[in-house]
Amino acid sequence: MSSSGNDSKFKYFGILFLTIQQASMPLMARYSRARENSNVFFTTVNVFLMEIIKVVLCSVIIIYSNKSVLKYFYDLKSAIVDHRSETLKVCIPALIYTLQNNLYYIALSHLEATTFCITYQMKIFTTAIFMYFFLGKKLSAQQWWALALLVIGVADIQYIYSPPPANEEIDQNPMYGFAAVLTMCFTSAFAGVYLEKVLKSSNSSIWVQNIRLSLIGLPISFISMWYYDWNEISEQGAFRGWDIVVVCLTATNSIGGILISVVMKYADNILKAYAQSMAIIGAAVGSWILFDFAPGFLFLLGTAMVIASIIIYTAFPYQQPESKISEFLRSQNNSSLLMIRPRK
Repeated sequence: MSSSGNDSKFKYFGILFLTIQQASMPLMARYSRARENSNVFFTTVNVFLMEIIKVVLCSVIIIYSNKSVLKYFYDLKSAIVDHRSETLKVCIPALIYTLQNNLYYIALSHLEATTFCITYQMKIFTTAIFMYFFLGKKLSAQQWWALALLVIGVADIQYIYSPPPANEEIDQNPMYGFAAVLTMCFTSAFAGVYLEKVLKSSNSSIWVQNIRLSLIGLPISFISMWYYDWNEISEQGAFRGWDIVVVCLTATNSIGGILISVVMKYADNILKAYAQSMAIIGAAVGSWILFDFAPGFLFLLGTAMVIASIIIYTAFPYQQPESKISEFLRSQNNSSLLMIRPRK
């Protein structure tokens, strides 16, 4: 009962905080990226620090849970060194998530926050296609209709989108933004399907799994930082353009990776769908307040299509049709019950 209660707490707190994180992250990223190039923070530094924060945070949670530093090191050795095959399995998603973190900032440099949130829901379509072709997962008729509705809604928003007038001074190219988001959708689909299988088949805790991912991501993100921005970092410092918004953005993004793991481990698809829908609405309200974003009728129509598709897709999963033998046995069962029913 205690374990079930803890799982329930993880599930609902994870969903709540993931909704808040997914709604606020694009707003903070958009706000901090919509500046002159000389005052914009280095995304590679941000990604590198996020990995460090994740390692520290997960380590604190493990040490607090075990009440022992020695047990913490033993768990890490057991998960990373003794189970090398599992460690090697997460190398690919770790590389993909590092790439995604950089693409995230590229997308939000060129797209408004609500548009990003809605377009990024295309990952539902790409994930479904990956699972259908590579894992043999079957989809219900309603799910196929939901995927079609999703594509139409995103296409509608992409067609009518133009950068808000308030940001005309900032160099923006919506096509770059949409290309970054679509790349994220495909990489996210592959990494998500792959990592979910690894997480659910592993005996290691999600905290250890996150440390394992971050320890692989750290050298990758450091190499990326050194290759792309080292000269400018040497001249202007690693924390160019940092303020309280960037600090909150970095911390929130770090926690987001952990929250996603919690949700993947404990939450069901319906709750995740509502969390995604609420995050879109939250981002839209935030954009309206912070950036004077005024969506038109077609934009609202596309948003409604995307939200409806998310709910329909998760509410009507594929169900294996009953075999003729099962139907026969069930009918015989019902007949037997009718025969032994007492007369009034």
